[in-house]
Amino acid sequence: MNLEKYLNMQKNVYNEYANSWSLQNRDYVVGTYDDHNNWPDYDVFLFKGLETKNLNALEYGCGPGRNIVKFNDKFSRIDGVDISEICIEKAKENLNNSEIKNSNLYVCDGKSIPINDEIYDILFSVICLQHIACYSIRFNIFKEAFRVLKKNGYFCFQLGFGGKDSGNTADYYSDMTDVTETNGGFDVGFDNENFLIDDLINKIGFKNYKSDIRPTGPGDGHKNWIWVQVQK
Repeated sequence: MNLEKYLNMQKNVYNEYANSWSLQNRDYVVGTYDDHNNWPDYDVFLFKGLETKNLNALEYGCGPGRNIVKFNDKFSRIDGVDISEICIEKAKENLNNSEIKNSNLYVCDGKSIPINDEIYDILFSVICLQHIACYSIRFNIFKEAFRVLKKNGYFCFQLGFGGKDSGNTADYYSDMTDVTETNGGFDVGFDNENFLIDDLINKIGFKNYKSDIRPTGPGDGHKNWIWVQVQK
């Protein structure tokens, strides 16, 4: 099982997209930047029921920093981590343009988080995990989320759910290390949230699983989105 081959493919793809991203043309990497910003489910379901004002958060798969800018006023600080070093450079540009000065941005290897234990109150991720067609990588990110969260911290994320109307998908537990596409070209597809519950609650040790299954957001071929919250 060659996970490094898959991760190198992902890194190269996102670096290529990020090369074309600019403040004037923000749709690269994200797809439709403004449509996602305006999609109301982000505001309603990602941090549903949580008081976030004085908390520190980390976004896994931050890309060019769209959600750090979007949710900046909801937190004391939002940091970001991404597999693409070019995405991180574009995120710095994006945050500077929005006069956000206190965010820390990190490049990761695509399967772990280069941050010490128990640092964050909330870790969140959107339009990221669903593009990882390797179960072993997604599961390790789940474990890393648990590790970097403080006690009673929250992991809040979105995934495509119910399969896809178009595009290739891997089964939930598959490790598709030889595929050459990501970011919608080859995603994970599943329709049983017990898979998530087993991983997060039974195998890793999160508690208080909550979810909302909702219509799919902009530009995504999945049949639904599932918004998940768990607590450490």
